[in-house]
Amino acid sequence: MNQSADAQDSSGDEIGPFEIAHLSVEPGQKLSDSLPVSAGSDGVATFIPVTVLHGTKPGPVLSLIAGIHGSEYSPIVSMQRLPGFLDPSEMSGTLIIVQIANIPAFKGRTIYVGPNDLKNLNRSFPGSETGTVTERIAHTLTNEVLIRSDYLIDIHSGDANESLRPSYAAYYAEAGGQRVIEESERIALAFGLESIVRFAGSYASVDDAIYTSAQAVSRGVAAMDVESGELGSIDDAYVEPIIRGSLNVLQELNMIEGTPDLPSNPLIISDRARVYSNHEGIWYGSPLVKTGDYVTKGAKLGIITDYHGNELTTITAPASGVLLVLFGTPPINMGDNIAVIGKIPIIPED
Repeated sequence: MNQSADAQDSSGDEIGPFEIAHLSVEPGQKLSDSLPVSAGSDGVATFIPVTVLHGTKPGPVLSLIAGIHGSEYSPIVSMQRLPGFLDPSEMSGTLIIVQIANIPAFKGRTIYVGPNDLKNLNRSFPGSETGTVTERIAHTLTNEVLIRSDYLIDIHSGDANESLRPSYAAYYAEAGGQRVIEESERIALAFGLESIVRFAGSYASVDDAIYTSAQAVSRGVAAMDVESGELGSIDDAYVEPIIRGSLNVLQELNMIEGTPDLPSNPLIISDRARVYSNHEGIWYGSPLVKTGDYVTKGAKLGIITDYHGNELTTITAPASGVLLVLFGTPPINMGDNIAVIGKIPIIPED
C-alpha cells in the first residue's frame, strides 16, 4: 500500500509534497529526474529515469513502469509521450512514471537480460542492495516505487525477437488477497484492451514473487501487466494503445476527468500453453500463422534447422487457442520459449 502518507493530511483538504528517494514534488507540479542505483561490488552504477506528476487533490498513487526489458521499445516510447497529455494542476493523486527501468539493458540493446550480469530484471524481485546491478535495480524499484504505490502497471511488449498478439492486459487472479485481486481486475479491465489474461498462482512470500507485478500484489499493491508491441517496433499501432490505456486507468481511478473507453466484450484467457525449444539452431516460423490468429492443436507453427539448414524438428501447437507470442527472428537456443497460446477450447456445435 501507499507509504507516502505525508503527501496528504488526514483531513483530505490539503496535500503536501510527494517524496520519492531524494526528490520532493510540490502539489500541481511535474518533476523529471533519476533514481540513483549505486555501484556495488561489480562496480556498475546506473540510474532510473522517472517523471512524477503530483496532483492538487487527494487521490491514489499510480505507478507506470516501462523498460523492465531494455529492448521492449513501445512501452518506453509511450512513457516518453504520456506526460504531455497530463496537467498535474488538474490531477488528483500522484502518478509515478518509470520511463526506463533497465538502463543497462536499454543501452546494451540486450533482450531479456542485462548485459553486465546476464540476469532478467523481471525475475529478480525484490532485489538486493548488495547484489548484482540487476538485483540492485530491482531493490531500488521495490523500495522507491512499489511500496509507495496503491496501483502499479508493468508495461511490456514482445521483445526484439518476439512477435506478439497486437496487445493484451493481464493480472494475477489468485495472488494478493481478495481486495488486491478485485482492484487488479478493475484496472486491467479499465485499460481497455480486447484481450485479458488471468495469471494463475500465488506466492508464499515476497521473496518468492520474482516478477514485477507479482512483487507488487504480494505487498498489497493492485497491479497488472500490459503487452503491446513486437520486434523492437515503435509503431504508433503499439504505442497509442499504451497511452490510451494509461489515460483510461487514470480516469477509472478518478485521477483525471473523463470516462474510460472500454471494449464491449473482451476476450478472457485463464490458461496458457507454452512451447520450448529442445534444440539450438535456426527458427523458421510458418508463413501461414501469425500472432493473434486462432490455431488448433497440432497446427504447424514452424521448424528448427541446424546451422547447415538440415531440419531438426517441426514445432506444432500443443493446444487450441489464440497465438499470443511467437518467435519472430531466426536465432533459437535450447530452452527458448518459442510460442505462447492462450487456450480457448473448441465448443462443439449442437
